Amino acid sequence: MLDKLEKLWHGIRWTVLGRQLTLGEQEKSSGARRRAMFFSLLASLMIWLMLSLSENYYLPVEYRTCAALTEDISPSCVSGIDEDSVLAQPLPGSIRATLYGPGINLLVQRFRARYWNSPITFDSDQPIVDAQLLLRIPEEVSIESIIPESVSFQKEARSELRLPIESRVQFVSRPPHFFIGEPQFDPDSVWVSGPVSVIDQLLAWPTKSDTIVGVGDSVHYQVDLLDSLAGLVSLRTKTTTVSRLSPSFTEGQKEQVRVEIEGIPNANSVVQLAPESVTITYQVPLTQFLEAEQSELIRAVISYSEIYDDTTGRVKPTVEYPDEFMLRQVSVSPGRLRYFINIGSQ
Repeated sequence: MLDKLEKLWHGIRWTVLGRQLTLGEQEKSSGARRRAMFFSLLASLMIWLMLSLSENYYLPVEYRTCAALTEDISPSCVSGIDEDSVLAQPLPGSIRATLYGPGINLLVQRFRARYWNSPITFDSDQPIVDAQLLLRIPEEVSIESIIPESVSFQKEARSELRLPIESRVQFVSRPPHFFIGEPQFDPDSVWVSGPVSVIDQLLAWPTKSDTIVGVGDSVHYQVDLLDSLAGLVSLRTKTTTVSRLSPSFTEGQKEQVRVEIEGIPNANSVVQLAPESVTITYQVPLTQFLEAEQSELIRAVISYSEIYDDTTGRVKPTVEYPDEFMLRQVSVSPGRLRYFINIGSQ
């Protein structure tokens, strides 16, 4: 054994130093020393790496499933489902496990999960499958924790229903443009397909939350439909186009508008306002500017019940106008009025 080690040592010295050297030599070439240092460092690293990888460690690993690649469950992803059936629960997009074992085996599992393995597929012949069986972990490695612990393949009859689209779009006006009317969707409904127990509970299908700013006379904007039930419910269309008018507005003003008191007969003899008239300022579509300016239907009103319940001595008038005027940013000046009640007239 000692002879073999000695021969190995001489072979290494010859490879590194380039020629046989005696241990008593005082000088060595700089090139030979560099080769010796490099070989020693490399050998140390290899030994350290081998010893380190032979020890046991914990390592979290995530394994992708075929459900992460597509929203529609295909036969290549889940076998054993006919056309009239559908899974009642969504499949996991990945299986996360904490592994314990030798370092070299853990590195293989990490590399396998990321690059080697095809996504995990499922067989729905059994109602529940232990997730550990899907990973095919070697005996040298143990699974300390796994999420999910099992995968359910409960099946239900497939149902299809057409649902109205529910808007979750926020419209923000940018003067001089203001939005008017209700938003219109094209299409305004969507066909959804999924397990009957889920479909029967749906009343509408919402869009994703979004914000639209009005900068022209109208807006046409494509909005994605919400995918919160992806993997469980499928949609025939994934987007819709929302349209809404946002014409240009201009400022209008009506001065010396007498405030009307409602809710009591002979209001003018019972209550006196100070001042009795106000100025109403508003934004109105350009096409309605003259009509609104000449109209007597834009009024300032105060309810007598507000005066009766007030404890501050001042009340705030409100402005009433026909809906077809589509007024925006309506304000009254002064904003609050004093009042005096003639007790003897009540």
